[in-house]
Amino acid sequence: MVFADVVAAHVGAAIDRGRVAPLCDALERKDAYTAAHAHDVAELSEAVARRMGLAGTELRNVRHAALLHDVGKIGIRTEILVKPGALTPRERVEMQQHTLIGQRILEPIPFFAEVHRLVRWAHERWDGHGYPDGIRGADVPLGARIICACDAFHAMTSERAYRAAMPVADAVEEMRRNAGSQFDPEVVEALLAEAVGAGRRG
Repeated sequence: MVFADVVAAHVGAAIDRGRVAPLCDALERKDAYTAAHAHDVAELSEAVARRMGLAGTELRNVRHAALLHDVGKIGIRTEILVKPGALTPRERVEMQQHTLIGQRILEPIPFFAEVHRLVRWAHERWDGHGYPDGIRGADVPLGARIICACDAFHAMTSERAYRAAMPVADAVEEMRRNAGSQFDPEVVEALLAEAVGAGRRG
C-alpha cells in the first residue's frame, strides 16, 4: 500500500482543489478503457440512484464514487490491467487490491469523506461473496450496490480487445439471473428500467 500513500501525499492538495478531474486524468493515462468505462458507469449510476430516490449530497457521492471506483487501478501493474485473457489466481488477488488502493488515495481528502467508502465496497456482492470485506445485503451501502450493478452491466455490454460486447438482451437476462445473489434485486430492477427503458446501451 506504499504506492497509494505516495500518490495521496503528492497529489492530495491538487485533487482537493480540482476535485475529481485530476484523478480521472491519471487513470486515463494508465488505462484509457478503464477511464472511459468509469465515465459511462458514472452516468448510469447517477441515473439509477436518482430513480431510487437519492438526491443532493448522496446523489453527488454516488456519481463521484462511480467515476473513481477503479481509480486504485493506478497502482496495479499495467500488464495485469491489459492482459488479453483470464487472470491467474495470484493476478486476481492483486487486481482486487485496487479497491483498497482507491480508498487509501481518497480517504485523506475531505471532499471525498463519504466517497472513499463507496469506492472500497463497489465490488461487494449482495450475497457476501464479494471483496474486499465480504459484507452482504444492506450492510453494503446503497450507493456501492448501485455502482456494482451498473459496473457489471456496462462491462458486459462493452466491446473489449479480447471479447465482443454481449447483446443487451443477454446482459439483461444475466442481471436478472444474478439478482439476489451478486446484485441487490431492487437495484437490478431500477437499473434495467433505466438502461433498457431509456434505450441506453449500458
